[in-house]
Amino acid sequence: MSLRLLLLILLLAHAPTALAQQTEPASEAEVREAYGVFLDWLNAYQAEDYHEQWELTDRRIRAWWPRERWTRFMQASRRHTGELTSIEVLQAGPIAADTLPCTERGHCYRPGVRYVFLMFRTRYEHVDGELTEYAAMAESGEGWRFGGGNILNRPLGETSVIMTRTDENRYRQSFRQ
Repeated sequence: MSLRLLLLILLLAHAPTALAQQTEPASEAEVREAYGVFLDWLNAYQAEDYHEQWELTDRRIRAWWPRERWTRFMQASRRHTGELTSIEVLQAGPIAADTLPCTERGHCYRPGVRYVFLMFRTRYEHVDGELTEYAAMAESGEGWRFGGGNILNRPLGETSVIMTRTDENRYRQSFRQ
């Protein structure tokens, strides 16, 4: 096989990945739309409607957090932190996956997904002082959905993300057991 042919095969093999990682940033209207969905997600939490909140979460996170498990974690979080008593938007805008912070365990956001970054100053009933928290809203086949972040004081135990395919493949076997 010639070097030229080998290079062409490698280029074609990686082209879908490279193209998938090049996403168009969200427009101002889409940022507003994503923020509106975030408010619905947050209101569902405040109303203790965890099923609705789960439905407003990206399907790639829901795949790892079945509804019953999600509900248990959200209920435990609410008992620990109490009600969210105030939230102030500090920043809102489009953001690339590689600019979002990875989790405490090193999981990073999946490239090729359109994200809107929302940063907040929050207060909770049982937490002293203000926190700076964020949510990443992701565009999916269902529209804008919660795609990760540390908002609600890390109710899932760490910052949540739409995992990269590498991380998904690494955890798939152990998670399903």
